[in-house]
Amino acid sequence: MSSGNLLFLLVLLLGPLVSISAPNWMICWVGLELSFLGAIPLLLTDNSYMSLSKESVMKYFCIQALGSGLLMLGGIMYYMDPGLYWISEFIFLFSLFTKLGVFPMHFWVPGVTAGLNWLPMFILLAWQKIPPFAFLVNMLEGSSWCSSIVLFSGGMSALIGSVIGLNQTSLRAMLGSSSIVHTGWGCIGAVFGSLWVYFFIYCISFMVLMILLTLGHSLLAGFGILSLSGLPPFMMFAGKWMVLKSVLFSSSSIMFLILPIVGALFSLFFYLKFFYSFYLSSSFIKSETKFLGISSLAFVTLSGVLMLFCF
Repeated sequence: MSSGNLLFLLVLLLGPLVSISAPNWMICWVGLELSFLGAIPLLLTDNSYMSLSKESVMKYFCIQALGSGLLMLGGIMYYMDPGLYWISEFIFLFSLFTKLGVFPMHFWVPGVTAGLNWLPMFILLAWQKIPPFAFLVNMLEGSSWCSSIVLFSGGMSALIGSVIGLNQTSLRAMLGSSSIVHTGWGCIGAVFGSLWVYFFIYCISFMVLMILLTLGHSLLAGFGILSLSGLPPFMMFAGKWMVLKSVLFSSSSIMFLILPIVGALFSLFFYLKFFYSFYLSSSFIKSETKFLGISSLAFVTLSGVLMLFCF
């Protein structure tokens, strides 16, 4: 790795830490922009001739620049005229939805992820969402009326992301649609207090899938895709169980769970479709890698069951 890429990687890693530990919204915004500026050069490292990554990165840059500008505009409006706090908070929410890819600003996610490699996809769909989620949690703590909007947008994201995924034939675009679904569940967890557990489990599951896809293990990658669905034996089931438990323990209306649960049922169709495709295209595991394959499959399968005992 060159010294320039090492510097950008350091900025990428420190940006979310600055946002999480920020004492005010301005420093949180600075951490968010540090992470964004550190990610752009790393996403442009693909030098293959027919690559679509540069086009995808330019789309991502334009969308994130729009979200950053709206975020700054909302803060300036709040301090110039505190009487219009509800307008500034709405602009805040709209900018965070733009950065996270939440309904109604979800349209850019499948198109951007369709041209990315596996490592840039993990940076975009997992690591880059930590600062906006930290911003969203801090905003929900000081504003009660925003919770209903976040719950509605999260439920619609879980539903619409699953519908978009049904029409995808590209694995990368399907993972982008899956990210919309999981971000919607994360928004619901942000309201009821189980966001970081869910997001940590999602990052672990997604990272395992990216590693398996990079190594070319078709069968294990198929089970990794199935793990993202949240079926009971797999890891993501523990995250969704935590969100459901937080909603039920908060004595809130169960109506908020209808859209995410219906979206989870729809998303099972395209998860199973890609799992079957990987399963049928996989070859038999060689004898020297049999132990590695069995142990990896057992970890992905049983980790969700083990985590339920912890929660």
